[in-house]
Amino acid sequence: MLGKILGLNTKTSVPSITSRWYATAVKRNTFKPLDSRKTFLIDSYASLMRHNQLVLFAHRNNLVKNDDDLFRSQIKQLGGELVVINNSLMKVYLRSEKDEDPADAQTTLKNKRNKHPLFSVLNGPTAAIAFKENDPSKIKQLYKVLKAAKEKLFVVGAKVDDDFYSLDKLDTYKDLPSKPELQAQLVGLLNILGGYGLTRTLESASNVLHLTLKSHHDNVENPKTEQEESK
Repeated sequence: MLGKILGLNTKTSVPSITSRWYATAVKRNTFKPLDSRKTFLIDSYASLMRHNQLVLFAHRNNLVKNDDDLFRSQIKQLGGELVVINNSLMKVYLRSEKDEDPADAQTTLKNKRNKHPLFSVLNGPTAAIAFKENDPSKIKQLYKVLKAAKEKLFVVGAKVDDDFYSLDKLDTYKDLPSKPELQAQLVGLLNILGGYGLTRTLESASNVLHLTLKSHHDNVENPKTEQEESK
């Protein structure tokens, strides 16, 4: 029920990280009570950010339920998931993102003054749109989907792998080929270069063989000349 209220799909948004931590709940000393909504959300944000290579942050402005359902469905068709987030608790996670348990009491106190580039986009009602794989084409497709939303739902920044991307960087990045496409291009290039190298190698081997046979032929045809030169 809590997941539905918060806009979370608890079957996919809070997977292994929470189950692993809850399995050892006795050992956790969280800043807020272990079974509290705040600890649950920090855990879910840790899972969201750590299990998705591409996470775009969008500003939400007066989305009615029908529009919200429509965009969630369209984003799901792209292979993504829209999650409404609490900015303050997302910042708690981001301050301690490199630590194993960002909700830990000592960790939270130790990192309370930490800053993060994503802080700049966590203003006002915010949603995270997450994709498992880092595929630039997904950004372009998402932009087309959100074009109909206009000012009601628009991207303000993103986490791409472990880096923060501004709108300018995203605008350039979305036109790049995906990793599989780059790998295919690289394989093709290596095949071309490999084929060229193999051709040169075969040509060199053929030339060496030709010179060796010619030398042997000359020696057979002119044995006396070789003997005279040796004297």
